[in-house]
Amino acid sequence: MKNQTTEPRLYDEDECAGCTGPEPIDILRFQRAIRAITGKWKIEIVCILVEGPLRFGELRRRLPGVTQHMLTEQLRDLANNGIVIRSAFAEIPPRVEYELSQAGIDLMPTLREMRDWMLKYEHQLTVS
Repeated sequence: MKNQTTEPRLYDEDECAGCTGPEPIDILRFQRAIRAITGKWKIEIVCILVEGPLRFGELRRRLPGVTQHMLTEQLRDLANNGIVIRSAFAEIPPRVEYELSQAGIDLMPTLREMRDWMLKYEHQLTVS
């Protein structure tokens, strides 16, 4: 086991005056939100779709290594959670496009904040 060099918490009275832990219902809400965006390819899909609507084939080309089945499953989950919109067009051959919903767009600042947090603490983060 390696020695971790984790910095101790600095207590600033102004920063956390009156801080309390979240209510149990808030923990459940947080878990629900995390489950909605975690999955083998979900964050990658959301980050690609921020550029605009894409067809399934284009999404698959931009995600080397994803199987058709896995991409279908992840897109279905994202759509069921209201993060992605699936639009099917009555054409021959059928055309289906995926794009971020407003909920997906609103998720981007949170992902940026998580990225910034990761960059700040990446030296102490481990992958299990």
